[in-house]
Amino acid sequence: MVKKFTFFSFLLAAIFLLAVFSLTGLIINLEDRGMRDELLTKARLVGQAVDFREASGFSASEADLDLPGYRRLKERMVVIRLAYPKCRFIYLLGRRPDGQVFVFFDSENPESKDYSPPGQAFNELHSELREIFSGGKGIVAGPRADRWGTWISAFVPVSDPQTGKVFAVLGMDVEARNWRWAVIFHSFLPLNFFLLVCLSAGGFFYVQRRNKRESLQFSGLRAALQNSEARYRGFFQNSPDAMIIIEPASWSFISGNPEMLRMFGMKNESELLALKLGGLSPLRQPDGSLSSEGARRILESALDKSPIFFEWKFKRFSGDEFSAAVSLFRIDLVGKTMLQMIIRDITQKKKMEEENAEHLRELETFYAVSMGREERIIELKEEVEKLKKELGR
Repeated sequence: MVKKFTFFSFLLAAIFLLAVFSLTGLIINLEDRGMRDELLTKARLVGQAVDFREASGFSASEADLDLPGYRRLKERMVVIRLAYPKCRFIYLLGRRPDGQVFVFFDSENPESKDYSPPGQAFNELHSELREIFSGGKGIVAGPRADRWGTWISAFVPVSDPQTGKVFAVLGMDVEARNWRWAVIFHSFLPLNFFLLVCLSAGGFFYVQRRNKRESLQFSGLRAALQNSEARYRGFFQNSPDAMIIIEPASWSFISGNPEMLRMFGMKNESELLALKLGGLSPLRQPDGSLSSEGARRILESALDKSPIFFEWKFKRFSGDEFSAAVSLFRIDLVGKTMLQMIIRDITQKKKMEEENAEHLRELETFYAVSMGREERIIELKEEVEKLKKELGR
């Protein structure tokens, strides 16, 4: 009996570790892909917001330094780079008739050791850049090492709007080291949810098995179940996350822990128990669907496909609405199947995402209406400095 249990425990531990490693890799890959798509979108916005047509007439030599158009585009690249603190370099590449790729200009000051003068050869990513110059849609490459460091880079074509011919490629570089840390940081929340679910289920399963073994030894199955419930109740009450227990047969709330009552502004648990299924949500979700119907569909899905993760709009007792990340999974409590919901407030995260999106729209609008007005560039520099200070808080 002991040997069988030991082997079974080892097998469960191996399955758990395999699941953790697999899910970790999947989450990191998904976050990396999402960040690459975001970087490519930013590069396309810059390529669309700035009129680079003057660059097609540059000689790609030091003679360009005296051209008003060169200085104007150079200043805009500097301002745009400052507006994206995570981006280290922004530059425009051209290609000579012999196929040699070179730098038209970059976002570095001439005094910088990383400054690239007009006409400097760019020998990296020949095949990928050749495809973009030939009509490709853009790529995100890296991590790649070059003379300036190791980077994740977005490259997008810059075309003449009249002829549609690609005459340049816009590049944006992010340091690979900072990129990796950002991927890990963004992956932490979903991975943490998964680990919490696994540890909760594993701990509960362990308690159940231990109590069952004790009950067989002492012929006290009822006492063991009560002990298991007490242990789970301790975990439930002391959890730093908001938790709710839902009874599937009637779709009613059975219990909420102290953190859940605090999050929703309830005085006591009886206020929760008096609510119906949609009582913790506004009438409709952001997509226009009824909260009560959407909640029922999600709960039914969790009974079949536990665990599941999703975002949801909740409503506090005060009437304030907030966004939350939710994990939902089945548990067996005193011989009955229940659903446990874990809620984390992500209001600040959503606010930051909305502010970043609004800033991108403002930047695109600025370049659409302020072409040729150099005095606005100076004003934008001041706005960028203010933005950098706010982001650095």
